[in-house]
Amino acid sequence: MCKISRTGCLLALVAIFAASGCKSTPDRPAPVPEQTPPDPLAAIEADLRRAQATGNDAQRARDYLRSLERLRELGETRRVEQVVQRMLAKESGKAALADTLDPESRYRFDATRLELATAAGNNHEIHGLLATLDPQGPAQMRHSMDLRAEALAVTGDVTGSARMLMALADTASDPATVGRLSTAIWRQLTQVPVIELRARAASASTPTERAWWMLASQFNEAVTSRGQINQWQAWRNRHPDHPAARHPPPSLRQFARDPGQLALLVPVTGDFGPPGQAVRDGFLAAYLHADGNAQRIQVYDTNAMSVRAAYDLAVQQGAEVIIGPLQKEAVAALSALAPTLPVIALNQLDAGVTTADTMIQFSLAIEDQASAIAEVLAAQEIERIVLFDSPARWSGRARARLVDELDGVETVGFGTFHRLAEITNVVGNALHINESQTRVQEIESLLGRTLEFAPRRRDDVDAVVALIDADEFLSLKPALDFHFAGDLPVFAPSTATLGTIDLSRLEGLRFCAMPWALDAGDLGESVYEAFPASRGSYASLFALGVDGFRLANQLDRLTVRREAIPGSTGVLSLGEDGRIRRSLVWAEVIGGRLVPMWDAAN
Repeated sequence: MCKISRTGCLLALVAIFAASGCKSTPDRPAPVPEQTPPDPLAAIEADLRRAQATGNDAQRARDYLRSLERLRELGETRRVEQVVQRMLAKESGKAALADTLDPESRYRFDATRLELATAAGNNHEIHGLLATLDPQGPAQMRHSMDLRAEALAVTGDVTGSARMLMALADTASDPATVGRLSTAIWRQLTQVPVIELRARAASASTPTERAWWMLASQFNEAVTSRGQINQWQAWRNRHPDHPAARHPPPSLRQFARDPGQLALLVPVTGDFGPPGQAVRDGFLAAYLHADGNAQRIQVYDTNAMSVRAAYDLAVQQGAEVIIGPLQKEAVAALSALAPTLPVIALNQLDAGVTTADTMIQFSLAIEDQASAIAEVLAAQEIERIVLFDSPARWSGRARARLVDELDGVETVGFGTFHRLAEITNVVGNALHINESQTRVQEIESLLGRTLEFAPRRRDDVDAVVALIDADEFLSLKPALDFHFAGDLPVFAPSTATLGTIDLSRLEGLRFCAMPWALDAGDLGESVYEAFPASRGSYASLFALGVDGFRLANQLDRLTVRREAIPGSTGVLSLGEDGRIRRSLVWAEVIGGRLVPMWDAAN
């Protein structure tokens, strides 16, 4: 046996270490290929294919629902809609998959459908889902109230939305949730006219709800920021434990300073003197009602001096906000000066005309009333209308706006009233009465004998829209009755009531109007005697002056916070084009008197 000496072992080890020291750095391991992150959409589609192959309908429905909710989280709206339709489809006489879901799952499915309908603004589907939505348990109940509030707001039912949020806030305890709901409630309340806020307060079902309506009413009746601060503080002292007092929305935590001096540029002499005086009187009435001793008001007669001279003098004398001018040409002239002060023009230029960046255009445009008609038709799910107008320029402008904003409403008949004597014939033609008579005459000719016959109007009409004045409307009502259409609801702008005293002749008419025409509130009551222009033919211009003063003192709220402002001429909001949009109130003539539409059902 060969033995190795100790010395030999040591030499061998040295040789091994030496050899290893001479070797190069070992190769790095091969890089691992980057893993492509899993595609969540592909995974969901795979799950849907597996669900499709499932033989059990109830299990397939549950699998579809899980995939549906995951698609919703990914924002795959179109794919969500496709899966919803698949779950609603009925095949071979079998129940739809959605109908096999248990109540808790069925709520989740219908809630997703309501979210889709709300996002699409589909009023008809929203109303159907609101009627059948069936939450299970407290968590789903709270979730459904949130969904209902958002859906109601989309349909235009801002008061219903606000009430739902109020009820939800009553059940919430988490400060962050209460704060979120408080802000959402206030956002809805700013879109409600003061006249309706007062009515809602009177009929509120709980003290908390009543306090919400009263807060919004009292706050928005104040025309200056200072007045609003006073109203807010007084209300908060009366309701220290109310959700709005504990978690006030941002608008009640920050207030801008009222301007120290205002300049009103209107004609008070000459041909346009009477309209200008009505605006001036409304402006001064609002100032006096607000106890405006802290402000200085200067009125510049744009008939006695040019717009440039009036503006320059106003700047020189310390004005902080310009209100006016009133005439369209004067508005264009002032805009061309590129004014540096904020300007609230009391008229508007033609669409597409660029104005100065500092100018807001505020007017009593008939287009606002046409928009109100389009909105109420959508809210009441009216699908087919007969439309009447006149050759008047304002009527043409109203028709253009109405047609542009009709969404899902078909105009199945149309007529223009050129002369009062022709109205009955125009109505008959639009309602196809003449066609009915012609058909009978043809049958009588074939039979050779006379038939007992009563003409019938077309039966595919849900409502009548009349863009006409008061004289024309007084002839329209009998014509509708004569042609068997007296049962149709009739919607019209406020022009249908101007100068009309005997409201009994307008029975059933539904018309949009500025809040001032229905109830001018405390301000109106305080100025009726001192300012005759607050009533009668110049009342709308008087209200324009009131809101001119209101906006001048709430510019920050309008332009920075972008809040709607309930005013005397409507709920006022600022569009991206720098124009004020007015949302109006609706009234119906019932029993010879005006009844606000929100009370008409009673």
